[in-house]
Amino acid sequence: MAGVICAVCGTDNTDDEALCKTCGMLLEEAEKPPATAAPEREPAEPAARCPACGAGVPDPANLVCVECLEPLAAQPAPRAGGAVRLVFGGQAVDVPRPGTVLLGRDPGQSPAAGVFARHDNVSRRHASVGVEPDGRMWVRDEHSTNGTFVNDTPVPGGRTAPLVHGDRLRIASDVVAVVEPGPS
Repeated sequence: MAGVICAVCGTDNTDDEALCKTCGMLLEEAEKPPATAAPEREPAEPAARCPACGAGVPDPANLVCVECLEPLAAQPAPRAGGAVRLVFGGQAVDVPRPGTVLLGRDPGQSPAAGVFARHDNVSRRHASVGVEPDGRMWVRDEHSTNGTFVNDTPVPGGRTAPLVHGDRLRIASDVVAVVEPGPS
């Protein structure tokens, strides 16, 4: 028995069906020919590549590589002296260039423990902030319980993320610092 061919999807339907059993198109209105599939295109080659790892940069506005988190553009150089200052509310923590400072509540390990003493959600060894001899800045989460964030992006435990002046560094849920040039 000859059926009604759906003009949209090409399914052979019985004469007594009002709707196509495959695509649901009203068979009386199914007059337009099936849409032809657009030819598959090769993915576009990224316009730029990360100088550190070679990964493609999907958005030219990215400041860091999505794969290795290394900076993609030159960072602003710290002022003379090269230190970095983290301003937590009214309290400042200075990181020398070159150098590293551990952030956390343990006064035996963190020179900045006083800043975090009243914050129970900050780990004893929460995060380290460093400045390389060339001025590059970074933060590393020291496998903290409540996380470290740069501009609200989490830093995975044990991983390093780049910092630039003006970044918002959050320790746990509510301890926030702004990354500023340090004293000269």
